Amino acid sequence: MMTPTAMVQPEDAKYIKRRLRCGSIDVHPTEPALILNYEVEATILSESENPVLSDKKQCQKIIRLKALNKNSDCGLLAREVVNKCSLIHASKIGDVEHLIYFLQSRKENAFAGGYGDNGLNCSPSNGYESPQTTSVEGEKANYANLEQYLAMLYEDLPDKIKGSGLIMQLSMDTDNLEELSCSEAVLSALSRVLREDFKKSMDLSTNILSIFHSFSVFTKFHPLILAYKIGSLSIGIVEHEMQLYTQWKSDLAFSRGREAVPVSRLPIPRSARPVSTIIVPERKRSSTPTNGGTANADRKRLSLIPAPKTAIPTRGPSTPDDDAIHRTNTKISKQDRLLKVNFSLLLNIAENLKVEDKIRKRNIVAMLVQCLDRSSVPLLIIIAKFLSKFSVRLENKDEMANLNVIEKLPKLLQLNNFELERATLQLLFNLSFDTNLREKMIRVGFLQKLASLLNDERHLSIILKILYHLSMDDRVKAMFTFTNCLPKLMKMLISFDHKSPDFMTLVALSLNVALNSRCAETMCENGCLEHLKQRALAYRDPLLMKVLRNLSTHDTTKSAFLVFAEELLQVLPSCQNDDFLLELTGTLANLPLGNLENLADIIIKHSVLEWIQNGLQPGKEDDFMLELIMLTSSIAADEVCGDIFCGNNIVSALIEILKRKQEDDEMVLQIIYTFYQLVHHHTSRTYLIQKTDAVDYLIDLMNDKNTSITRVCDACIDIIKEEDSEYEERVKMEKFQAHNGHWISMVENKALETSLSSLSDYKETMPPFDFNQPFLMNAESQMTLSNLDDIEIISNNPHSEDGSRPLSRYDSEGDDIESYITKRKANNEEAVRNALRNLVISDDAEDTHQFYHIDTPNTQISMT
Repeated sequence: MMTPTAMVQPEDAKYIKRRLRCGSIDVHPTEPALILNYEVEATILSESENPVLSDKKQCQKIIRLKALNKNSDCGLLAREVVNKCSLIHASKIGDVEHLIYFLQSRKENAFAGGYGDNGLNCSPSNGYESPQTTSVEGEKANYANLEQYLAMLYEDLPDKIKGSGLIMQLSMDTDNLEELSCSEAVLSALSRVLREDFKKSMDLSTNILSIFHSFSVFTKFHPLILAYKIGSLSIGIVEHEMQLYTQWKSDLAFSRGREAVPVSRLPIPRSARPVSTIIVPERKRSSTPTNGGTANADRKRLSLIPAPKTAIPTRGPSTPDDDAIHRTNTKISKQDRLLKVNFSLLLNIAENLKVEDKIRKRNIVAMLVQCLDRSSVPLLIIIAKFLSKFSVRLENKDEMANLNVIEKLPKLLQLNNFELERATLQLLFNLSFDTNLREKMIRVGFLQKLASLLNDERHLSIILKILYHLSMDDRVKAMFTFTNCLPKLMKMLISFDHKSPDFMTLVALSLNVALNSRCAETMCENGCLEHLKQRALAYRDPLLMKVLRNLSTHDTTKSAFLVFAEELLQVLPSCQNDDFLLELTGTLANLPLGNLENLADIIIKHSVLEWIQNGLQPGKEDDFMLELIMLTSSIAADEVCGDIFCGNNIVSALIEILKRKQEDDEMVLQIIYTFYQLVHHHTSRTYLIQKTDAVDYLIDLMNDKNTSITRVCDACIDIIKEEDSEYEERVKMEKFQAHNGHWISMVENKALETSLSSLSDYKETMPPFDFNQPFLMNAESQMTLSNLDDIEIISNNPHSEDGSRPLSRYDSEGDDIESYITKRKANNEEAVRNALRNLVISDDAEDTHQFYHIDTPNTQISMT
């Protein structure tokens, strides 16, 4: 591109300056030659030698080494190249010598444009991988001779291989693909030859499929490939090659089975055994006299010498069996290259979902899984990519699971190839969404391997995602302790950039494993907990604080958090980040703050008390308020702090929240647990009993449907009864009413029916009630108010059948609570007496002997 520096006039151009800059030096992919990349810069100068116009161009120079052979001196040849080529500086003699040595040691088929040991060679002109021809010895294809190459396709098999190889050379240049796609005669001949002769030569099949593979790289040529049905033909070739591979293995196993058994191992009858001709030399006697013990020792040593065996002739390297193995390996190597081209072609055209579905129906998944047993790295890379693409669909994933694909994948991660590892990890990630396949990964041992690959930053993103999926199982969380993964996670949490896209995955994985007690202990070791705390507070990062919160949930790690609990409490009043504040409050709520010395001084010094008072006011979010109540209960475990809460109306605020949030079980549970912490202290217990109605709510919630709530309420009431004995009779009455609530309501309805019997339409007013329902009374029950401790408390409150808690019966709206309780007790006793006076038992024709025993505090009445 021309770069004008000023307006150029013909009279201004006086001089031209040319500058050469040497670039990289590389080897030629097919010939014994070096490729020199250099840059030419031309500048037009004015009469005053000022630049007027400049231009740069990238160029290449090929240095052919015709004299290169196996006996060439690489150092001498490198100096000769540098001396003759002025573009190469003398300081690069070592690099040139190294490249020449590489050319000298490269396989002969590489010089001829054939396949290398590492798979298909790359063409530097088009940027994608494509095989070189093995049939053309040094001949370079020319597009002008396309008609001659086409004519070769109608000759014998060697000419077909040569012609297809030359056309393949043309297809490797992307500039020729457009013109080749317009040549219907060439494409028709290629597809016809492939269909008719693919069983005759693997070289011919590879050349032709490589031509169509060059087309498949570009989407616009996919209709052309489908028009000639190359995809279907390619799958047929794969099926044929798989059958050949199975036959080769069986033939090789059969030839090994016919191997002659050594003569010494053949069973021979005793009568036919020849007399041994081996003469054992007589052992010389020692000149020194020996006793009997020494003679026995000598005999023992002689008995340990193995008996001589007939010599077994060793098989030489040129035996027929070794030759057969070598020929089989050569054919397998060619077949691997052919399968690679086939699978690459099918993978490219599978971009269309309809084409992908057609390929799937031809049992391609089973073929791919079967080919995982091969050892060619380029072939395994394509197979892993193909399986990764197909694994996103449910039916393909299930088929892979049935074929035990997980058991065949560990080998791919042991070949130390980056591209193969990346494709395999992507396949594992797609399969890890299935619970059963995740279990197989653990059983095979992928957890240890993935943990070892965490050091490679190139695979870090995909490995973190796979480990996150594995950590979702509680049983697998404990297995992380047997790897070196946990210390690495903590180091990454401390040093990882929080703006990185992988940071969320790292945090999610850490959150999962932190829920396991043993993992949490390991993560808190070696000062990692202190560093993580410092980073979380420095950046006010809610995600890091959430990790700390999960770590603080275990009894074995809480003591480590108490060391810097004061530092965390100090942050509460000044924090403006709501998300961070929520996690920080939850972390502190998990800690046994009552074990801290001078906790009351700490909360007063850092204004935590005022912050709690403001947080318990109406208008706060429920999530934050729940964590704040839990923090309050943790602080209330300290006796001095409990007294402070009672003197600062915090208990009253909790009771108001209890009135507003009666339908929220978790909120109610945490509030009454705070009361449970307070009733352990004498001063705060007296305050709850005498100056609040918290005890009334506790008694009301004793019969709640939530068992956790009832258990905490019972524990609180047991402590309160020890302080004030009058609550014992009241609790018994509440339990009696809860247990016999249905009977009392029936009695009240019966009394109302009697009072309304004088009305003409009382039957329409009161619905009929069957007194003989079997669940009302038990004929053998004997219950008194004095033995209520032996009965089972069953909630019969009809208002609680809909799954929600009934409204509090102690909602004080100006009425005196003590007078209300006394009046309620008197009404209940009068209702019982009225029920006994007005009780009417209907006659039952089927059973004439029924007895109902009802115990009252005054008398026992038996009714017949």
